[in-house]
Amino acid sequence: MKRARERWRIRESFDWRVVPLMALVIVAAATSYGYHRILLAQRDWIEHTYPVMSTLETTLQLVTDAETGQRGYILTVNETYLRPYLQAIGEVRAQPAKLRKLVHDSPAQLARVDALDLALTDKLAELARTLSVLREQGTAQARAMILSDVGLERMDRIRMLIAQMRQSETELLIERTDRASRTERAMLIVTISLAMVSIAARLGLGFVSGSRSRS
Repeated sequence: MKRARERWRIRESFDWRVVPLMALVIVAAATSYGYHRILLAQRDWIEHTYPVMSTLETTLQLVTDAETGQRGYILTVNETYLRPYLQAIGEVRAQPAKLRKLVHDSPAQLARVDALDLALTDKLAELARTLSVLREQGTAQARAMILSDVGLERMDRIRMLIAQMRQSETELLIERTDRASRTERAMLIVTISLAMVSIAARLGLGFVSGSRSRS
């Protein structure tokens, strides 16, 4: 019975006019927190674009190094040129798997990675085949092969696919940056509004407290 009377006194002493003000502050804070989480996710996607671009550049550089080493060896028959070739081809084979992990959320980019994987496989096979011709038929035949358009066409195919993927990532970067900018502007508005609401709530609570003390 005593506890019931105490609860009743607390309920009677509580001024329910402060509830809307408190609710308004809670809603504003929750909205600000939500925008903050959205902005963090958008920034993560912006940062995600750069590893894709870097891996594309690395892939192109590696296959270029492999071709340069192969041609240098055929033209000079100097074993020194085989070291960068052998190192590059091992790393080239690993690039499509890296790209697939990075663009797993984009079916269009995944399709381009598959096409790029085939183009890289064809290019590496062409480089290896030319070296086989060098060993089996001599330098003249191998040099004739590297002067043909087959190698150039395959490199052009690789460059085109990498350029397409780079363009797609650039467009995504612009879109994601613009979206993040809009979210930042919205957050600024929410922050200002929250500050105004907080001031209004303090004034309102002060007014309510003053009214209660006078009554």
